[in-house]
Amino acid sequence: MFFLYKLIGSLSVPPGLFILAIAAAFILRKKLRVFSRLLIFFILLLFYIMSTPAGALLITGPLEARCENSLPPDKAAAAFLVLAGGSSYDRDGALAAPSPITLDRLFCAVRAASSRSGKNIMILSGGNIFSDDCGSEARAMAAAARDMGWKQEIIIEDGSRTTAENINNTAKMLEERSVKDIVIVTSAYHMPRAAMIAREHLSGARLHTYASGRMADPAFRGLWSFLPDGGCFAVSCAGIREYTGITAYKAASLFRRASGRS
Repeated sequence: MFFLYKLIGSLSVPPGLFILAIAAAFILRKKLRVFSRLLIFFILLLFYIMSTPAGALLITGPLEARCENSLPPDKAAAAFLVLAGGSSYDRDGALAAPSPITLDRLFCAVRAASSRSGKNIMILSGGNIFSDDCGSEARAMAAAARDMGWKQEIIIEDGSRTTAENINNTAKMLEERSVKDIVIVTSAYHMPRAAMIAREHLSGARLHTYASGRMADPAFRGLWSFLPDGGCFAVSCAGIREYTGITAYKAASLFRRASGRS
């Protein structure tokens, strides 16, 4: 009975409700051409797959499993580079606090760095994507880190609005410091792209990756894994965005190298 209750709830709200609506249109509309039917069926199937935990794991799971967590030797000086992942805003549109995703990354970095006995620097990277006066993500992260009990050095990088700018701006700031071990901290789904960019811009450093956590459930839960859910759709969309970003960055890198040779 509980599964039936969850099934009805899943199909009564988006995206399950939309899936039912598309399926009903597909079944009831009899005068559709073969191509139109195939197109609707494909969209319906894709929408359903992206909305289930099993589909989110299929799409985004491979990204999240790609990088292994590692930390520098315990007594080595290390810089923990935490990449911002959005903010929460108050009713007037001013930045109120880091987003839940950003807080997850930040807490993971504070906990990992606090477990080490060596010198640790926290580099908080994130600007203001709207270019207005609502504040930077990095400064909101710095306040949150202090609230979490972080007492060591914090470096704020608040001029970036993309992952590439996060890494590139940080590389310039680290040129004058002797820290060679850099720990990239971000969400697991975002780590492959962040690590790829870091290897290019921080080539002289010893890079370590430390993911804050997975968004796609890696465990199979039986029939529960096939119930549509809005959160799973968002996870699938995040994965697709990362695949697109990785492809675009690789293409841009190839173009830059080709232009440099010509």
